[in-house]
Amino acid sequence: MWPCYPAAMLTSPLLHQTPHILHGFGTRHDDLAACFPALWPRRPIQHERHGTRIAIVTEPNQDGGEADGMFTDRPGLLLAIATADCVPILLARRDGAEVAALHAGWRGAMHGIVDAFADLVRTRGGAPGDWIAAAGPAAHACCYQVGPEVVDGFVERWGFAPEVVAPRPRMLDLPAIVRLQLARAGFASIDARTECTMCHQRDDGHHTFHSYRRDRATRTPVVDVHWSAIAIAPR
Repeated sequence: MWPCYPAAMLTSPLLHQTPHILHGFGTRHDDLAACFPALWPRRPIQHERHGTRIAIVTEPNQDGGEADGMFTDRPGLLLAIATADCVPILLARRDGAEVAALHAGWRGAMHGIVDAFADLVRTRGGAPGDWIAAAGPAAHACCYQVGPEVVDGFVERWGFAPEVVAPRPRMLDLPAIVRLQLARAGFASIDARTECTMCHQRDDGHHTFHSYRRDRATRTPVVDVHWSAIAIAPR
């Protein structure tokens, strides 16, 4: 049923050990329709806006509206998010009964999408400590240059040390920021892929990932993205 899973996709060791969970972080070379053939055509969708809204989805093909996160407790619903430098975050409750996927760009991270998800978990009677969080490939501080107002915003709003936000002047470490936010929000089990979407290359010298910033002048919007996905396996 899962011809590409897990060998041809990047995965999280923590999520890989979680019962009933299917997941993967795609590269520019992965076809998730082929990797998840039974689930991809009926997946819920969201329209990402670099915000903090999280849609609760319960039906196949559900349109979650403008959102940068999806949550479900229904088996067989593939939560798929598109990124091209932002941080994809896949989450699962330890018992595999609930899953979520978040799209965290610097704007979403600045405005607290991780905290918004933690609040949703608590509202539903759960606790972030009962969840596993895995961050996927994203632009790292080796390549991700931003304006000083972005760095200053994270320092002032979140109280993070300047050298954590930007190890070098104006070079944002968004994955590190997201990991700190996850830990601060109460997620005790966290792991992260280390690949930078802007510079990571395959053995043949080709870039592994699409990058909005690296390929700004030549990329095709909406098309040149990679997908990360998570689902509770159909019973």
